[in-house]
Amino acid sequence: MKATMNTFLRTALLGSAAASLVTPGLAQAQDAGSATGVSEIVVTGSRIRRDTFNAPMPSAVVTGEEIRRSGYVSLADSLVDLPLFGGNVNQQTAGGTLFQTGQARVDLRGLGGTNVRTLVLVDGRRHVFSDASSPGVDLNMLPQLMVERVDVVPGGASAVYGSEAIAGVVNIIMRKQADGFEGDVQTGVTSRGDGQEFRIGGLYGHKYLGDRLNVLVGGEIARSEPIMQSDRDWAYPGLRRTATPPVLTIVPASRSNASPYANFQLRAGASPLAVVRDVRNPSQIVGLSPACAATTVTPACQDQSLIYASDYAALQSKVSHGVIRGHADYAVSDKVKAFVDASYAKVEGYSTSSPAFSSPAGGGTMPVFITGDNAFLNGTGATAAQLRAIWTAAAPAGGGLTLTPASRAQIGKFWGEFGGRDVRSTRDTTQVTVGLEGQFDALDRTIHWNGYGQYGEMNGTTVSYGQPYKARVQQAVDAVTLPTGQIVCRDVTARAAGCVPWDLVNGPSQEAVAWANAVSTTDQTVKQTVFAASFDTNLLTLPAGPLGVAGGLEYRKEESSFVQDALGAANLLFINQIGTRAGSYDVKEAYGEMRVPLLKDLPFAEELSVEFAGRAADYSSAGRTNQYRLAAVWAPVRDIRFRASQGTAVRAPNIVELYAPQSRSFSTTAQDPCDRQSPAATAAQKAARLANCSAAIANYNPATFNSNIGTGRSSLPILLGGNPDLNPETAHTYELGVVIEPRFVPNLKISLDFFKYNLADQISSLDVNTVLNALCYNSTVAYASNPYCALVVRDPTGATTGVAGGISQVLLTNQNVARTKVEGLDASIAYAFETADLFKADYGRIGLRLDGTDLYRTALQNLPGQAYASLANQAALGIPRWRAQFTGDWSKGPVSLSWTTHFIGSMASTNAFPATALSPYYTGDYYSHDVRATYAFNDQINMRAGVLNVTDKEPPQLPETYTGASSAGAGLYDNRGRFFYVGATFKY
Repeated sequence: MKATMNTFLRTALLGSAAASLVTPGLAQAQDAGSATGVSEIVVTGSRIRRDTFNAPMPSAVVTGEEIRRSGYVSLADSLVDLPLFGGNVNQQTAGGTLFQTGQARVDLRGLGGTNVRTLVLVDGRRHVFSDASSPGVDLNMLPQLMVERVDVVPGGASAVYGSEAIAGVVNIIMRKQADGFEGDVQTGVTSRGDGQEFRIGGLYGHKYLGDRLNVLVGGEIARSEPIMQSDRDWAYPGLRRTATPPVLTIVPASRSNASPYANFQLRAGASPLAVVRDVRNPSQIVGLSPACAATTVTPACQDQSLIYASDYAALQSKVSHGVIRGHADYAVSDKVKAFVDASYAKVEGYSTSSPAFSSPAGGGTMPVFITGDNAFLNGTGATAAQLRAIWTAAAPAGGGLTLTPASRAQIGKFWGEFGGRDVRSTRDTTQVTVGLEGQFDALDRTIHWNGYGQYGEMNGTTVSYGQPYKARVQQAVDAVTLPTGQIVCRDVTARAAGCVPWDLVNGPSQEAVAWANAVSTTDQTVKQTVFAASFDTNLLTLPAGPLGVAGGLEYRKEESSFVQDALGAANLLFINQIGTRAGSYDVKEAYGEMRVPLLKDLPFAEELSVEFAGRAADYSSAGRTNQYRLAAVWAPVRDIRFRASQGTAVRAPNIVELYAPQSRSFSTTAQDPCDRQSPAATAAQKAARLANCSAAIANYNPATFNSNIGTGRSSLPILLGGNPDLNPETAHTYELGVVIEPRFVPNLKISLDFFKYNLADQISSLDVNTVLNALCYNSTVAYASNPYCALVVRDPTGATTGVAGGISQVLLTNQNVARTKVEGLDASIAYAFETADLFKADYGRIGLRLDGTDLYRTALQNLPGQAYASLANQAALGIPRWRAQFTGDWSKGPVSLSWTTHFIGSMASTNAFPATALSPYYTGDYYSHDVRATYAFNDQINMRAGVLNVTDKEPPQLPETYTGASSAGAGLYDNRGRFFYVGATFKY
């Protein structure tokens, strides 16, 4: 049965239909249009007015009613179900993420989450970004009840809308008017009683001053509660692969040898010895099995005296938001209208993470050890006596250590006394748009015009708890006893600063915890200023129809700053050192479009039209860019419409990529290819090296040159961080499709679209030896014209390095180096009918829809000249080849029912291993199902209820697919399980 269904889906998707997603809302609009005539509007993907289906690019439309019926509290979740979206940032993926906690974003084609390549618009205008670390838009900032519809246009749209529209555009159209009050409330909970969700919203609209003034005000409050990994049997304790080749199978996750008390690593090597305070009875010291005593635990480590790291992990973080939004417009005259849009949103996310930790192997962020003369090790308690007995006993039973400063044991520990490294992120966002729009007649043409100014600002704060002072922890655990009997910190300077000794044997005092504990904060500000003016008109009337044109000017300024607290910025805390990121850029843009109808109502040319769009931009940061799009529509008969488009697109480097602070680091592994002892190379590489080294170093002799870096020599200074000289990412996009609406089967719509993206100059960071070898000195590109050789700074005189021609530093700042190729097919088939048209009795209206995507190619070239590596259909990356969604709707009178099936095709675990090395290797096909129902009591009250993931389907049980809230699969598969919801909309 499973194979039959799989065959049916794939046959339906490829054989009979495809790509632009036709939702019931769109189908109904088209049906109405065919009967009554559709008034021309500006559709997303173009600025030329036309009917909703006469567009050269595929599009999807999700109505506001469908969004509310979906049962999702987050607007983004109701969109991500569509097959053309990749899994992206939401409350299932934000576990432990510092900046994106509480955000909900969308990502077309999986082309970029952090490096955003999907442009989100609100009413065709940009929205201020949601954080200073990446230019994404959090959809939690928009109240669902005020959303009229969402237009999704996959494909390069930069020529129409500008930067970030490489993968496509998501345009959220907000409601502008209402008559009276509307309210909406919804609540839900999982079948296990957790993950509760609640949302309440309302709006009020009315017209005043003889209907010249229209006002609409609304907002919502919503909240989602967390879900812990330990509360799901399928997720706890987790999975891992065995470490024994040739075939790596799946076993339960091993326990962690970083104990919440302390793991004393008394002996490493082939016969490791470690003891720990038992989590079941902390007063007891127990020895660990060899599998757990190793500094790196093996899959067999299951000692019950230890815990699982997943005890701390969340599958879903806590999110709450409140939004207020208003719109007002005033008819200055019959042909001029002034308008204002204003919104304020407060979003708060709380993510859960494990406490700070120290590894029993040493190294890492905060290595800690205990010495033989430690005051608490030599204390009078029974636990200390147990530990001393094992500490001093001869091998193999004991560590064979002495109770002197010369003996020490590494400590493995979760520092739970500080609490988890939880993150609370709060963002306040305000945006105001003021403008004029209207029309006038000139030369027998109606010209529509629009102009507006917009300002948006986001102020955010993240608070990272449980971030200990690294040095203070290390000083506090190094406790000794003075001759007076007083226990103190060994470090005299730390003692003078107030150091409180930490008892690793029996547990610390509150004073010791307080002295070493810290909280790290970051403050973010993002500002966006936009001024824009546009027009559109039918320039003249050709035999085949009006020649439509549109154009405009835009000015935009982006500013952001990110400031970490002084302790975190100085790398004194457990948290990563980030520092300060700040910068700004502005861009001036001009764009234009033209639609030329060539033929109409002729044999084999029911319609033939072509379109041109172009945009020129001047970035203060990245210089000038030009983009274009060419498109055509051909309908040989009324039932079939072919469409094609190709164009270029850009993504300008964001402020983080440009202006992240540059910091000095050092490499001890770098090797100078020009050194006489450089590693062996092929004949071609040797020839390239000789030519490039001779160009870089005066009087170079490959037999005698000794560099200043290499094994046993000085470390190499490297410079990391942003690069203000970055160029924009570029892309060529291609689409070719067909839409079929047969007259002999009313309300049947079929579409199939091929898409292709070629991205170049992608922004990435580089490895030092890759720059030195593959990109510069082993390259056949001439040294003087090779931009990567310019990253290697040599000292011609030896004044700074001591070696004439030595390397003084390598610049590893962000560079335009990577390329990506994406190809696939989108498919859609939709059919709706009244049963009364087929049967003698009226059993209601039935609607059927199948949408799918075959993303058969995703390939990445990390560095110039390298072979492309396939990323397609890998579970470890969360990029499935096959995704599909089927929905069946039935409605009669006040009742409607729907069934939705989501399909994710089987993926390979990872291409890092051959299929024969992993068992199982594939995830298997994944199906989940939703059931929804609505009942309209009257025109004022409408109830809804449903069950999402009605079969309680869990994610595929492969560690490469699902390892917690930060894994690639977390944004793709449902991790909360069966979810019940009920809601109501009411009007007055």
